[in-house]
Amino acid sequence: MNLTVVPLLCLEDNYSYLLAGPGKSRALVVDPADGEAVRAALRERGWELDAVLVTHHHFDHVAGIESLVAQRKVPVYGPETECGRIPDASRGLRDGEEIEGDGFLVTAVHVPGHTLGHLVYRCADVLFTGDTLFLGGCGRLFEGSAAQMFDSLCRKILAFPEETKVYPGHEYTVRTRSFSLSVDPANTRLQELLRESKALRSQGLPTVPGLLGTEKATNVFLRCADAAVVRSVQARFPDTAGDPLSVFTRLRSMMDAF
Repeated sequence: MNLTVVPLLCLEDNYSYLLAGPGKSRALVVDPADGEAVRAALRERGWELDAVLVTHHHFDHVAGIESLVAQRKVPVYGPETECGRIPDASRGLRDGEEIEGDGFLVTAVHVPGHTLGHLVYRCADVLFTGDTLFLGGCGRLFEGSAAQMFDSLCRKILAFPEETKVYPGHEYTVRTRSFSLSVDPANTRLQELLRESKALRSQGLPTVPGLLGTEKATNVFLRCADAAVVRSVQARFPDTAGDPLSVFTRLRSMMDAF
């Protein structure tokens, strides 16, 4: 499917995304952090806004909704359990529900961890991961547990094809890949990716999207059964059990302190 994704860097390091289908006359926006930035991008391309998709209720992912809806009344979709905290929410979505765009369908996938209701949105080979999966990292545990985030990442997201393009909610890539490399310093592909990420950011360019297959090979949060990752974590924290969830839980606390 010929989809167009436009990343919009908003606020300090947030990403909002426009998603348009083959006709490219109408677009959805994912996590509009800045209404004016979204409107400007739509005007530049001659597109009309069709709907708003929200991954979770945090302010930096919903701050632009009210100004967008005030100008053009469109439906606002988000996690069913978080609609009371999302401005102008029209309808809550459950796991597996679909939203129709201009010539394409978007599927909501429930991935608790960062928040309890967090959704990611999948359309063909595109995945908007909000604050669940970053390139080289994963989101903090504000509401959910480590077990929930681990399940969301390693059972749900890793089930998607390796060719899936990952569009996360923040430009954290240099920091998160630096952390992954600190855990797995011999990973030559990760070394290369970090150099590429730093070069892109030095030019003011986005590091997104990434490929899920690349994340499987380099993101330590997705490699908690990998012997090199387990050895590295246990070398620093010998009391860490060797099962994947225990390793993941320790990695998340290490990242919090990084």
